[in-house]
Amino acid sequence: MPAHIRWGSIELLHNVVRTLNYLKERNGIPLPTVTYRAKVKLHGNNAAVQITDEGVFPQSRTQLLTPEDDLKGFAKWVLESPHYWKSLSPMVVFGEWCGPGVHRKVALRDIPHKVFAVFAIQLGHGEDARIVYEPDALWRHLNDLNGPIGWMPKGMFVLPWYDTPVTVHYGDEDAMKLATEVFNNMVDAVEREDPWVKQTFNVSGRGEGVVLYPVGKDIKTDPESLELLMFKAKGIKHQTNKTRKPVQVDPEVVKGAEEFAALMVTDARLEQGVDEAVGGEYDIRKMGQFLRWVTEDVQKESVAELEASGLEWKQVVKAVQGASREWYKAKALG
Repeated sequence: MPAHIRWGSIELLHNVVRTLNYLKERNGIPLPTVTYRAKVKLHGNNAAVQITDEGVFPQSRTQLLTPEDDLKGFAKWVLESPHYWKSLSPMVVFGEWCGPGVHRKVALRDIPHKVFAVFAIQLGHGEDARIVYEPDALWRHLNDLNGPIGWMPKGMFVLPWYDTPVTVHYGDEDAMKLATEVFNNMVDAVEREDPWVKQTFNVSGRGEGVVLYPVGKDIKTDPESLELLMFKAKGIKHQTNKTRKPVQVDPEVVKGAEEFAALMVTDARLEQGVDEAVGGEYDIRKMGQFLRWVTEDVQKESVAELEASGLEWKQVVKAVQGASREWYKAKALG
């Protein structure tokens, strides 16, 4: 069995700004100008197919899968088309496994069947790894097979670009303000109606948000460099941080632990924790697993908010755990 290969963590724009400013101050690296393209962020489960010389291995975000230890039928779906996957060159195919029975409250719940929407692939490993995410390039890699061009398993799609390119001049306050307005308009439009679901399935309903990818011939596409510049933006109803706007340059500032918990411990984050930590179950016996996931997730994503608010993690962790515990207990005990 190969080692699990994880899709990197995608942060919010203000986290990208903070990191770039740190690199400028610490290492003298100038703030860049970056052009971005958006893809619709589908509300599902991050999944992947790892293709090696030894075989085909379905993955969730955190582990390799089998039909006996599955992610809502994803491994079973992958292994129903062995000839297709074995026809591809070695790579990891990353996408969102979504549709009926995966998540509620979005347009995807009303499509006819589950789908695997590919947003990127990884070629190579270690220092040689690079990420491919341009839609036409993805199509070429995913049709490298001994069969008719365009033949892929039923339910497999390649996510296209959404809307037009937007250039971000990091460090230019006025230009950043204009760019964030454009991004926020994108998110608002997607939340009102998911354009990919509407175009692909003629189903209307709410979307989750967008993911912004840096584009251009000078962009480095190794996983670490790409993760530095990419960012995500979710609509208000899907935010894991209660920011004023989905996309903003500065982190939110709070006055204390309770305000911090209210900012970071949102229904969207807690529901994600239930799905990823305890398999979607509200079981009081799994409270510990759930709390560990939420605590680690908040700590990982709140560095900028803590710094801006003059707080330390040890000052807020009890409030985070308390709010999470009460929410899960209420759900589990009905």
